[in-house]
Amino acid sequence: MSSVANNTGRPSISEAEEVRQSWYVAPKPPPPQGWLVFSEELILRVLQGRYVKQLPVSMSLPWRLLGMIVRLVLAVGQFVLMFLSMVPVLSALMEMAAVHFRRGVVGFFLRSCYWKTKLRCLGQDTLIERGIEIWGARNIEIGACCHLDTLVRLAAGEGRYGQGGRMVIGDYSHIGPRCHVAGRGGVEIGDFVVIEAGAHVYSATNMFVHAEHPGQLVSFSHTAPRSFQSTLEAPVVLGDYSMVGFGSIVMPGASIGMGAIVHPHTQVIGAYPAFANITGPGRSRQNGWRRPSRRDPRLPDTASGGGGQD
Repeated sequence: MSSVANNTGRPSISEAEEVRQSWYVAPKPPPPQGWLVFSEELILRVLQGRYVKQLPVSMSLPWRLLGMIVRLVLAVGQFVLMFLSMVPVLSALMEMAAVHFRRGVVGFFLRSCYWKTKLRCLGQDTLIERGIEIWGARNIEIGACCHLDTLVRLAAGEGRYGQGGRMVIGDYSHIGPRCHVAGRGGVEIGDFVVIEAGAHVYSATNMFVHAEHPGQLVSFSHTAPRSFQSTLEAPVVLGDYSMVGFGSIVMPGASIGMGAIVHPHTQVIGAYPAFANITGPGRSRQNGWRRPSRRDPRLPDTASGGGGQD
């Protein structure tokens, strides 16, 4: 199907639908669920040395018994750590330990227990690296099997300062090192999403024009009186399977469709459809589509009237 441009210069809807139907979207694996921060499968995978390469896990009776014993020990440890995290004075010490404890199994367990107490929701088998900062934790939901890398900052508004905010991160997503996600205006990150190192996602930012008094010179400093600032808050949506490249900036109100790719050092403004190829450097523009190199045999035969995956 040939590309047809509408009066905005963007590709036609028919081409977008053609691209959507060219991809096979595999059914999402059911994420692990439960009170424990680590599932039985993850524990056995680590015990068997099969975590890094994602090799099949042996579920033989001896391994299941060993896994049961380890889960019991971890359950007791998790209860103690979560209790300490709720005691006012000890909570501050727990946070310091969680943030700075070295990378490894113990560090991952300590951080998961602490943040499970503070976050609105934390799914199983999510790994949290050292050096992470989380503001407004009660406004943040993180799914299962995610990875929050070193020195990530999540900010969803501080209620004590009169700020609202909300952040939802789906399952199987990765936020790279030194990323900043600001959810004061609302951020929704889907499943299987990657935000690469040094990227920033803002749902609130200062504007250079005052909304009520356009002729008034405004300050970009957050320490200035409110009447001297002009702030834009608008929700940001990152669709399933999307990717935000190294050093990119996603601005308030941006919407990135399913499977779309934001190339490195791009400033994303506005909405982009599923599987869009979003390029910079500088202000974003759509440069074609993310297309498969070959047709997946699991796709239905379009000649017989079948449709693409939803």
